[in-house]
Amino acid sequence: MCGITGILQFQEKANRQDIQLMTNSLSHRGPDGDGIWINGQVAIGHRRLAIIDLDTGGQPLCNEDETIWITFNGEIYNYQELRQQLVSKGHRFKTNSDTEVIVHSYEEWGDSCVQRFRGMFAFGIVDLNRQKVFIARDPLGIKPLYYIFTDTFFAFASEIQALRQLSINLDIDLQAIDQYLWLKYIPAPKTIFQQIKKLLPAHYINITFGGAISESKQYWHLDFKPNNTKNEADWLEEFDFVFKESVKAHLESDVPFGAFLSGGVDSSAIVAYMSQLLEQPVKTFSIGFDEADFNELQYAEIVAQRWKTDHHTEIVKLEALEELLPKLVKHYGEPFGDSSAIPTYYVSKMARQQVTMVLSGDGGDELFAGYNNYLDWMYWLHKYQEEKPRWEKITHPFFYRFWKRDHYPYRIPDLQTWFRHITQMSSDDRLELWRREHNSIVNQPINIFEEEYKKVSNYNWNQKAQYLDIKTYMPSCILTKVDIASMMNGLEVRTPIVDTKVFEFAGSIPESFNIGRNDQGIWEGKLLLKKLLSRYYSDDFLHRRKMGFSPPIEKFLSADGNYRKILEARFLDSGCKIYEYFRPETIKKMIEQEQTNSLWLLLVLDEWLNQNI
Repeated sequence: MCGITGILQFQEKANRQDIQLMTNSLSHRGPDGDGIWINGQVAIGHRRLAIIDLDTGGQPLCNEDETIWITFNGEIYNYQELRQQLVSKGHRFKTNSDTEVIVHSYEEWGDSCVQRFRGMFAFGIVDLNRQKVFIARDPLGIKPLYYIFTDTFFAFASEIQALRQLSINLDIDLQAIDQYLWLKYIPAPKTIFQQIKKLLPAHYINITFGGAISESKQYWHLDFKPNNTKNEADWLEEFDFVFKESVKAHLESDVPFGAFLSGGVDSSAIVAYMSQLLEQPVKTFSIGFDEADFNELQYAEIVAQRWKTDHHTEIVKLEALEELLPKLVKHYGEPFGDSSAIPTYYVSKMARQQVTMVLSGDGGDELFAGYNNYLDWMYWLHKYQEEKPRWEKITHPFFYRFWKRDHYPYRIPDLQTWFRHITQMSSDDRLELWRREHNSIVNQPINIFEEEYKKVSNYNWNQKAQYLDIKTYMPSCILTKVDIASMMNGLEVRTPIVDTKVFEFAGSIPESFNIGRNDQGIWEGKLLLKKLLSRYYSDDFLHRRKMGFSPPIEKFLSADGNYRKILEARFLDSGCKIYEYFRPETIKKMIEQEQTNSLWLLLVLDEWLNQNI
């Protein structure tokens, strides 16, 4: 993986200093080299982390007559197959890189070339023939891409901080801050700045040299279409084939690699298939905490012993958070409240000492119904259906339409009831927190949720939640977390589960094969995946309650926690920048009541304000 930058001036020549500053700010993403190409009003830059074609894969890269140039971040796993097709059509290659395959694919198929790529990618192409810039992002949002469009220029980059190098006034989006407090991340296409946007997954944009920008166009769509003709044995056979094929495709590399091993079901599945595909032991990397309730190292050790991996572990001491937090906030570029970024950073740092690339199990929870939110959601919905008398089930929908939902709640799988299961800070708490002049922004609709929910009317209950997570939480939180934390350490992370072929297969699995009640009558997810993995792991290992990958922030910020004095020093200071937006008395009450989840979100936001305002 790499860092990419680009700028297109509409009325003057591109400035070398601008593109150089933007590219230099991403040096951590590409320690193996850099490059810049400038032509009149357009310039692109690149920082390289070499994974494939180490000798000749440098960027920016062009076609034979130098009319098409690219800066590319990611990996194309089917590039060899596409290369053969392109050679048969007369294209000539000067490197063995997947980057050049994108260039010639664009030459051959134009904008629709993105539909042929299997992989993770974000890139910008300069087309001198058509006098335009073309930017695109992979189907599931593994690789980030930010952009800014003004009256005088267009620019794009892998991280927000690269765009901050440009001399332009940026305005904070208060609604984005409220969405951050609501969800712990800012969902695309918003960012913390009104002028900077995230390109949505599976979308591309064209910008002409004259300054005309096209609408963001979607080129791939996930759909849940259950196939009810197969039995469990059929599904297991196909699951095994699809999973193994994806892991194999993601192993293409010219550098040493390994795997993150949390001890959870998904990473354990990745290690199992890697071990069967490779002749040498897999290098595995695990992070734990001193607190037993946040430590799965014992389960990671079971997997490591089962497959005889070259296993590396480390215990994270949160005492180092005071030093790490400013670094994390700087690189994420906007408030980002997922505390699992902390262990992700440390496991990436540890892995980078041994390898340049790792595989991870991200995406399994969204795709195969693994989150505890899904189990709670299904329990909550089914509890009403099973316990209410028939007459109340008939009349309740009528009253639900005309009475306030908080006073006459009705358990249906709509967007508002799903929000109850994913909200980090409630609307009442946010109303109390914001200064009164800002209260109007609370509970404004989040467009991407509203738009995507319209598409799920025919889905089963839990598939509605899974689909929304795949469109929002997975790209804007989970994959963003992994990309930034790993690239801070110059480590490439590949996600075999977050793959279009795997997703299209999973979309055909009936809901009942993924989530349902177990023998104890308790809701459980990933049923088919666990059945597949029962070939390798015990029932006790597979059917335990999901723990997650978050550190013990609650203990750390509590009254006797290591960070409490620092927290109070920040928030009890009358000059605290956060008080421009929030009421001091409300934050003081949060500290007294030890509302540690909300305090963590405010701590990250305050650090961001200190760095940027």
